Amino acid sequence: MKLDFGTYHHASKEESESLRGELRDVFSSLLPTLFPPDSKINVLDAGCGLGFLSSIVGRVFRYSSVTGIDTFQDGSLAGSSIERAERNMKLLGLDDRVKFFKHNLVYPLPTDWNFDLIISNLVFHNMGKKRFDGYRNVFAALKSNGYFVVGDLFPYNSSDDRFFRSLSTTEKEIMGKGSGRWQYRIKVLRKI
Repeated sequence: MKLDFGTYHHASKEESESLRGELRDVFSSLLPTLFPPDSKINVLDAGCGLGFLSSIVGRVFRYSSVTGIDTFQDGSLAGSSIERAERNMKLLGLDDRVKFFKHNLVYPLPTDWNFDLIISNLVFHNMGKKRFDGYRNVFAALKSNGYFVVGDLFPYNSSDDRFFRSLSTTEKEIMGKGSGRWQYRIKVLRKI
């Protein structure tokens, strides 16, 4: 068995791996600035795909509990399945702390789910206007003063920022590759 986080739509396998290498470095440096690495935090990976960000969180925060949710059927990540995500965590030795569930972000999360940190990568831009339902549901599951770290393309950035300002403060924004409306960004949002 081989570790495989899949191929993003509009990208080759090599381009997907290259992007993940860059993002691994950025997220691995960013996350410990939010919480000490020995923190016992609850983390949600919203739109987890095959567990790429879940694996980073599991390595950075060795006492964390990570919940990954995804529809596991979206065409934006070829061959996505909960079984493949679980297999990746087993290969990384993280299967005791990372659990996956099938869930669509446009619907509310279970009310007993509360997270210190919610992460997401390249998910919300695929949701069109329904992304605002997804954002609302993510913030509802986030503890007060918790962080939502979202890496994505924000083609309607001013609309997204207006929404985020109603629920959070922007602690940091990291600009990535691309330009104009389709530039990749990582936003670190703190719930108010």
